[in-house]
Amino acid sequence: MSTQKETSTLSTETRRARSDVLTGVRSVLRRRTIELDAIRDIFRAINATADLRSILNTITHTTARAIRADSTSIYLLQPATKKLVLKATTGLYPQAVDHASLELGQGLTGWAALHRQPVAVRDAWADPRFYPLPGTREKPFKSLLAVPLISQDRVIGAMNIQTHQLRSWSEGDVEFAALIADVVAGVLERAVLYEETERRMRELAAVAEVSRAVIAPNYVDETLRVVAEMAAHALGARRCSLLLLDEDERAYVPRAVFDEAETKPEELSWPLEHVPLLNVDSLEQAVIVSDARAEMEPAYAQWAERAGLVRLLCVPVTVHERTIGIMNVWSGAAADFSAQQMELASTLANQIGLAIENAHLIGNAAIVREMNHRVKNNLQNIVMLLQLQMNDERKVTAKEVLHESINRIMSIAAVHDALAHEGFRLVDVKDVITRVVSLVRANMVRPDQSLEIEVKGDALRLSSKAATALALCVNELVQNAIEHAFVDRKRGKITITLNDRGGNLEVVVKDDGRGNAGGVSPSPSLGLHIVETLVTDDLRGRFEWKRTAKGSIASITAPIRFT
Repeated sequence: MSTQKETSTLSTETRRARSDVLTGVRSVLRRRTIELDAIRDIFRAINATADLRSILNTITHTTARAIRADSTSIYLLQPATKKLVLKATTGLYPQAVDHASLELGQGLTGWAALHRQPVAVRDAWADPRFYPLPGTREKPFKSLLAVPLISQDRVIGAMNIQTHQLRSWSEGDVEFAALIADVVAGVLERAVLYEETERRMRELAAVAEVSRAVIAPNYVDETLRVVAEMAAHALGARRCSLLLLDEDERAYVPRAVFDEAETKPEELSWPLEHVPLLNVDSLEQAVIVSDARAEMEPAYAQWAERAGLVRLLCVPVTVHERTIGIMNVWSGAAADFSAQQMELASTLANQIGLAIENAHLIGNAAIVREMNHRVKNNLQNIVMLLQLQMNDERKVTAKEVLHESINRIMSIAAVHDALAHEGFRLVDVKDVITRVVSLVRANMVRPDQSLEIEVKGDALRLSSKAATALALCVNELVQNAIEHAFVDRKRGKITITLNDRGGNLEVVVKDDGRGNAGGVSPSPSLGLHIVETLVTDDLRGRFEWKRTAKGSIASITAPIRFT
């Protein structure tokens, strides 16, 4: 009986042992299945894209899910600085990505990378090697497992796994994390190289675009607008502004701004003798401002806060060792500017300096060509006018001939004067005619006369050629009125009216002189012949002139041409 009981008890214990073994095997199999699925998902992601960011995100999320952790983070080693920079995470503060970094050997993660071996700690905060990384918000995490990422015997980074609850890491946990690290290290190294190559290509493309802008025959502002946008995209910045030195204002004045934000705050000028950066007296080299709200003069700090801008990379733009402007590269986040970004910004600033110099040279050359063309045309006009004067059969004195010729030349000069103030595009005709009328009145009206000459109507803008022709026409018509309409009068009025008739200009010159009083019939004169010629040949328009009982009326109608 006793033997039977013993046999039964032994049989029960055996069954339990077998059951425990089977449960353990099943658990291991489930775990291995999860791990294999995780590795399979990682390989699928790797094969699906060459984008480093996507690969990193897949690795961290898949690893965290497979090992049942609350956070998985990957740090990659930057060869130039020997720092481990946070590149992806599932549980730390997302804004810390690309910004938070560890020295090689610093913290448990840095220790794993430096010593090339995994480290697993139940209570990370109690370990003297632990370093709470600022800006990552990792205070809630307790346990930490870190493994190095090694490719071809080179440490390229480290991966750490963290949990909110205290956890004793098993050998299986460490083995799985090490396996993931072995699997992805080589892939990550190639992805980093690929991204670096892509970045370099983008930078070279940006420099090439700026170089094309440098040699393009654009005006300075047009060139700068293109460059500001390209620089912002190339540097991954929210805003890029270009300020050029204004000698008169003694300040760097905004000339071009590109901002990705919908609301684009107007940039402030930077006084030449008082740089708005605290602790910086002069802009001799690139300056990084970590927090503009704390490191700039109050007015500029308030402007940056309103604009939502935090960090600033300020790079001087120089030509022949002379600072002619500054390039401000703004970030809306508390992000460091990398060494590569600073290098690229300096390269672009040099290109901008060349662009400005080139634009000035091209502009000066264009001005010379334009002036040569206009002087040539106007000299031809003067020759034409003098030839008509020679063929005039009127008996006039040399003094009268000179007066008329001077008025015609001064009318041309009035157009040139307007161009000197307004540039080389369009001329304000009303302003030019007002100047012409003033000159004619001063030269032609007798001392005993009181003639009122009024210019009124629409402000029209025409090309220099059309404006010159119209100025000469008005000059002739006003001279004609002064000479013939008020011969026996001491008072009178001449009115010049400009109208925009929907694509056509209309200029009416009206006087209240003697008109056809006394039966005097209209007689052609040299001045009217000149007007007829100019209106027909240069303005492609129509000219009419008539006398009435209340004076004479001359009208010019022509299409408004802006070229």
